[in-house]
Amino acid sequence: MGRDPGDEFREYLRSLPDTLLENVTEDYVWLAGLVLEPGRHGTDFVERRECCRAECLRRGVPELYQFAERVVSSPAA
Repeated sequence: MGRDPGDEFREYLRSLPDTLLENVTEDYVWLAGLVLEPGRHGTDFVERRECCRAECLRRGVPELYQFAERVVSSPAA
């Protein structure tokens, strides 16, 4: 059996420095908000966004996730 892709992504996130985690989190917050098909969000993107949130919390830097949310929700995004 292969590894769970979610586990691989979480491992990848653990390997990132905070600055890169912030950038990746911003990307997945944005991607998770897209509606790719009418009435549906990309569930893979939502799952990865939640992995990013969990990693920020695990590191004790929830502000990285909060910053990504603010950046993505700003009118210039």
